[in-house]
Amino acid sequence: MLCFSRCARNLFVKNPQRKNYTIGPVIDATSAKKQAYYEDPVGFFAQQEDVISWTSKITNLVRTGQPDSAFGFFKMMFANGHRPNHVTMLSVLRAIDALSWESTIEVMHGGVIKMGFESEVAVSTALLGFYSMRDIGIVWKLFYQIPYKDVVLWSAVISACVKNGQFIEAFHLFREMQYQGVHPNHVSIVSILPACADFGALSLGKEIHAFSMRRDFYSIVNIQNSLMDMYSKCRNLEASIRVLKTMRKKDMVSWRTVTHACIQNNCPSKAFKIFTRMRSFGFELGETMMLDFIAAVLLVDELVLGLAVHCYALKGGFLCFISVGTELLQMYAKFGELGLAKLTFDELVDKDIIAWSAMISAYSHGEEPLSVIQTFKMMQSTNERPNAITFVSLVNACSSLDAQELGESIHAHITKSGYSSNTRLMSALVDFYCILRRVKLGEHVFDEILTKDLVCWSTMIKGYGMNGYGNEALNTFSDMLSYGLKLNGTLFVSLLSACAQCGLEKEGWMWFNSMIDEYNITPTVAHYACMVELLARQGKIREAVEFVNKMAVEPDTRICGALFAGCKLNHGFSDIADSIVQQLNALEPNNSDFHAMLHNFCAEKNMDERGLRKM
Repeated sequence: MLCFSRCARNLFVKNPQRKNYTIGPVIDATSAKKQAYYEDPVGFFAQQEDVISWTSKITNLVRTGQPDSAFGFFKMMFANGHRPNHVTMLSVLRAIDALSWESTIEVMHGGVIKMGFESEVAVSTALLGFYSMRDIGIVWKLFYQIPYKDVVLWSAVISACVKNGQFIEAFHLFREMQYQGVHPNHVSIVSILPACADFGALSLGKEIHAFSMRRDFYSIVNIQNSLMDMYSKCRNLEASIRVLKTMRKKDMVSWRTVTHACIQNNCPSKAFKIFTRMRSFGFELGETMMLDFIAAVLLVDELVLGLAVHCYALKGGFLCFISVGTELLQMYAKFGELGLAKLTFDELVDKDIIAWSAMISAYSHGEEPLSVIQTFKMMQSTNERPNAITFVSLVNACSSLDAQELGESIHAHITKSGYSSNTRLMSALVDFYCILRRVKLGEHVFDEILTKDLVCWSTMIKGYGMNGYGNEALNTFSDMLSYGLKLNGTLFVSLLSACAQCGLEKEGWMWFNSMIDEYNITPTVAHYACMVELLARQGKIREAVEFVNKMAVEPDTRICGALFAGCKLNHGFSDIADSIVQQLNALEPNNSDFHAMLHNFCAEKNMDERGLRKM
């Protein structure tokens, strides 16, 4: 009996207090076997002892992270004629879940039903956990068919609802379990708090905070970490920091949660203070927190601080993590320091596709298309396969270089690689063909996009506009409205730009006013620049100047540039042009292009005064 007791304890050591609601005997024996039980109790016990031994071995293998071997032993158990009990099935289900064998779990689910174990709460809970990220409908069926629901099952189905975005249902279940007389435990609290966080239910989150304090759960670190995350996502950073300060025991997750909270709430300076305090408690940064601090540097927008963080990463050995090195090169790229980005990239030992794509994307945004192509060729020499982000950068580089043949080759490569359903990539191809004035090919790519988002529509409208197809741009916009998509400011920039480039003054003003009055979109500098260009192209320079003077925003180089271009196209506005050039130089005194513009303008003006301009 000592062996039996030891095995039983091993099987239930994880949750010794869980109730067993099994109806009938554990082994569903036939009448013949029941008769054998009474006639030969020693033989029956020996058979049971074998099942327990097999189950013990399978369970230990699962606990030690060997699910494949555990399933192998389960098959051997069946081959030796031993019928599993519900504990065996529970361990095997956990092994299959660890292996993510979806087809096998369905077979095991059928076996559970056939052997009559579906009324076992532990087994059904394990099945529920497997289906929680695969089929929420089955989760609900399992939940409702179990007559006796314990706190573990309630907590599991609440967690499943949260994972699937069913936050209202999760709140309802949390209340319902208490109406049914089941008291939530600390796992229930940890399961429901993410629903409050993601749904933005701050008041309910506060109620659960108070509830955990009344039930003496508040001192549990997992609950306190979840509370900090909840307050952070509900935009109450101060409450999140207060929870940290009241914690008697803080783990690495605690510090990481509140640091990430500071960054998410756009308070990078507090993140650095938290870091200093964390080190005073004897904690050091991990890989994830290092990534958060690089993100904080970008929020502060201080390159010197970025260099300091890079030095800390180098000193602490964090550059062995490819994710940290990739994040650093992206940081330098966003600061416009492509040389430092390349240096960081070259120091990465094992470059993965994310690192290669980051470097290629950095060159693309830095308007160095030749470097994009060269880096891509280097990537190919390492046998890395490009992903969608890589292809977007390549297509944009081909657009900048007017590289039609290379762009078409990349298009073929995209199709072969199976990325034709990627809307962002297809939008880049539409833009590429429109820039090369191959509008029909752009239309063809656009028509092949099954699910068009606002970026797709905006790109096609912009493409029509830059090629002088004003009516087609307006018709495409009308087609988009029939899909009921929610419009944004970027889309109206494309539409208004198309009206400006195609001389559709009436339509441009109509949609500009509609954007403000009907769609409640506040005009930005980009929208105003389109309207200034619309007036300037029509020769209405003084109306354009009057419009600029009435704008709710300060004019930038785009607006001044549109006015200046209009002055050059229409003679007789040299006084306005002179003022605009001076303003451009004041906006960007170090821009050599503006100095050249001023020089050329003065030269042309002198030629006009002398009557020397060629007719």
